[in-house]
Amino acid sequence: MHTVLLLPPDPSMSPALADAVRAVAPELTLLNDHRSLDEAQLAQVDIVLGWRFPPGLAGRLPNLRWVCSMAAGVEKLLVPDLAPAVPMSRLVDPEQALGIAQYVTAMVLRHARELPRYEVLQRERSWTRHPMPAARHRVGMLGWGEVGRAVAEPLRALGFEVEPWRRGGVPLHTLLARCPIVVIALPLTRETSGLLDAAAFAAMPRGAYLVNVARGGHIVEADLIAAVKSGHLAGAALDVQQREPLPADDPLWTVPGITVTPHIAAQSPHATVARQFVDGLACLDAGRPLPNLVDRHRGY
Repeated sequence: MHTVLLLPPDPSMSPALADAVRAVAPELTLLNDHRSLDEAQLAQVDIVLGWRFPPGLAGRLPNLRWVCSMAAGVEKLLVPDLAPAVPMSRLVDPEQALGIAQYVTAMVLRHARELPRYEVLQRERSWTRHPMPAARHRVGMLGWGEVGRAVAEPLRALGFEVEPWRRGGVPLHTLLARCPIVVIALPLTRETSGLLDAAAFAAMPRGAYLVNVARGGHIVEADLIAAVKSGHLAGAALDVQQREPLPADDPLWTVPGITVTPHIAAQSPHATVARQFVDGLACLDAGRPLPNLVDRHRGY
């Protein structure tokens, strides 16, 4: 028997997630609200299925045996008070990668085909044509895992040239200098935090465009705002931000050229999360290797 603590991105998601897990593993004991649990109840928890550890919680789980991330990114679970011996794995959902690929493709095409210009003209009731050739921009893909490769497929099919960037390859600023469109699909680690800063934006061609579907921490947002306001960058599409939910007074909301969406590029259905979680739990119980095991030192 296992006691599973659920830590979804939003506490309101807990009942639906619990229902999905119970549908495939009714024998599990599920705990939803960590705030209502005392030390004795927390000591019963041996499994965590979630997205983020609230501050101080991991250190209060003395019998924790496994952490399963609901998402591809795991940095919000890799907290300092998580015992080093506790293994962590993550979900890999092909449908999620497809959804992210569709989001990126939509944003890239919107920019490359200059649709914002025509949105302005429509508001002005100006029937003005600006003919353009088919878009064949070079797209720098920062990150070449499941998501990066999934995003590259439709872009290439639509005529874009995709150049992947991987750690240890071509210097980042060299790639940025030749890519008028850049997509971020990297895990957030110590090495990639703040990777896109003023120097990186200066290395990009004038009029370049950025799409971020990874984590808000990759970007120094004040530097991005300055680069867009100065006209050096045409803009950005940000499905992720450093602060989520994004506060109403955050300057990102009001910068012309920056599109903000509330982390909706893709979300795995609860049924998919539950099935992969239960499959992983079977591996744990049988002593088999956990699927999609995270290298905690690397952070992904």
